[in-house]
Amino acid sequence: MLVKHNSPLARPSRFYNTMLDDFFNDPFFNTEPSEAVHWAPRVEVEENEDEFLMKVEVPGMKKKDIDISVKDNVITVSGEKKENVKKKDSQCHLSEINYGKFSRSFQLPNNVDTDKIKGNWEDGILTVEIPKTEVAKPRKVEID
Repeated sequence: MLVKHNSPLARPSRFYNTMLDDFFNDPFFNTEPSEAVHWAPRVEVEENEDEFLMKVEVPGMKKKDIDISVKDNVITVSGEKKENVKKKDSQCHLSEINYGKFSRSFQLPNNVDTDKIKGNWEDGILTVEIPKTEVAKPRKVEID
């Protein structure tokens, strides 16, 4: 029988989870889960001078099972991870894999071009490219 390892190093630190929760209370990262949500994939957001990059961890899923939508400056990534059918003659001793529907919504800042948002899929990571508007990009001003 397999037994779950209970070392403090085997689970995420409460400190870091709390810190990330505080960080994501920023209006840009305001998430609104729906009532039918069963789990929430981990998300990472980076920013550079041209765009925001949102990476969503959804291992074991197919890109056809994921939807990205933008409405009223809110981007929503949703989908459903279907549970593998268990054999009749087998018994599950441990299951830590999340299954079911998920939905993550984020309020976008005003300086993004929602018409040019695109998603890329590779190795169970969905990367959403959210370009900034030309006006929002930093530029050097020459002094006469």
